[in-house]
Amino acid sequence: MSNNNIRLDGKITLLSPLSHIGEVSGIDSFLSTDIIIGLNGQPLECFILSGNGFRGQLRDLAATYMTEKLGGLQYNPAVFYLLFSGGSLGGEQSVDIEQARMYRRNVPMLSVFGGGVGNQILTGKIKIGAMYPLVAECQRVLPESLRDPDAPSWRQWTFEKSFTRMDDTKNENLRKYLAGSENAGLLPEPQNQNLLTFTDEAATDDTVEKKKKKKEDPPQQMRYTVEMLAAGSVLYQRIDICDMTDLELGAFVSALVEFSKRPYIGGKSSIGCGLCDIEYIWRPAGAKEPVGKFLQVGTDCLWLSKPAEEAKDKYDDHLVQIYNQYLENQADELTKLLTIGGEKQCSQSK
Repeated sequence: MSNNNIRLDGKITLLSPLSHIGEVSGIDSFLSTDIIIGLNGQPLECFILSGNGFRGQLRDLAATYMTEKLGGLQYNPAVFYLLFSGGSLGGEQSVDIEQARMYRRNVPMLSVFGGGVGNQILTGKIKIGAMYPLVAECQRVLPESLRDPDAPSWRQWTFEKSFTRMDDTKNENLRKYLAGSENAGLLPEPQNQNLLTFTDEAATDDTVEKKKKKKEDPPQQMRYTVEMLAAGSVLYQRIDICDMTDLELGAFVSALVEFSKRPYIGGKSSIGCGLCDIEYIWRPAGAKEPVGKFLQVGTDCLWLSKPAEEAKDKYDDHLVQIYNQYLENQADELTKLLTIGGEKQCSQSK
């Protein structure tokens, strides 16, 4: 297998506002910021989307892709944590070079993102940088081709948006589902009714006071504000792929293929925030000029270059082979990898 040393330069275009919370003050949340040294040598505050967060997202997607291709395996907590979160250091296990080689050979996604097993660290082969907006404060750290002396301040790309969480107990159309409401439909049998409501016969001075106090409780309605980066903003990201085999490169590509199904970054995706298109161009490590587009993912978009597609095809073939061996109880190395302390750590889902 060939070894791949590649630099990816990413262009991320927001199709909806982005939330990436840093400081919180009461019910107000603000964008996460870092300090950048500007062109004049002075420190500047600027929003940056953490590379750590996106790396964790890609790890989850790579593990999901692999697990589904292996028939939906179910892992015990230790192996689940290793694959999806990177594991942790600790325990009595000593450094085992042969085991590390088996991980890299059989579980390429773990070789890509790394992890901790016992007291052994399996070093990953990918460096995922932060996402920098193309704004005035970031000019010094952007590639020369993306620098713009007339770029606006990042503050011009942000805004604050307020949301309301409604108190549905005050919604007359829903109150029929609330126990104890005069509009309630299906009430429990009389012997259980006192658990949910009061009757005149069972009422006491104490229960009447509690009922009265309950009526005076403040409504469960809240208005809160979130600072966001506006839709249409463009960010830059650098990813370095270090000495990956074709299978490992395919495992990385598989994470972005999985990402294309739900192309959201940052937080509050449940209300549509962070929808984006991402395009990566590639060059051999150390080369000055890019070769061309490596892949593009986004809404209704998945495009793979020939190197990316070939790497993914090899990875898919590898997973099919491993899966078939597993079904035939011949995947000795896979069983060892999914075993800690002699106990089998995965089972076929039914």
